[in-house]
Amino acid sequence: MANEKKIWQFTREAGYDPLEGRCIVVSPAPDNLSDRIVSFFTAVIRCNTSVLQMCKNELVFLPFDPVWTSLHKNASLILPYSEILSVTLADELLDTIITIQTKNDEIRLATQQKALSDWRMSGFNATQFAGGYKNWHKENIDETLKALTRLGGEAGN
Repeated sequence: MANEKKIWQFTREAGYDPLEGRCIVVSPAPDNLSDRIVSFFTAVIRCNTSVLQMCKNELVFLPFDPVWTSLHKNASLILPYSEILSVTLADELLDTIITIQTKNDEIRLATQQKALSDWRMSGFNATQFAGGYKNWHKENIDETLKALTRLGGEAGN
């Protein structure tokens, strides 16, 4: 389980300026229902889950360790806002699909919806018990998704 303050610390140590309250749990979005079913049953083994942390000038993705469900300290992907053309959201079954269109590619991510976060892996990975119960994914999801959809307008600047 990842502590939100640890996420900010790792992000700062990597040389980026994290925005408070702008991190959520994401995974690669499946292409179809069959892929979704396979992904569901192999999620624990593969643990292809990451934290998407919005920073001042870029998105930073920190991967979870598949054994300990803690974060790898190294960032797996850095995506500068200047490369983002648009971000769209679509609800599909129990997830929200985030599609990030860049100058050269399309990145599709799935994030678990707020209502079920306490019952799914996003809630498990984003739960903190020190000082009381906190599910930072659930607390951050609405504002983070809104902020993501505003990124496309900055791509040309």
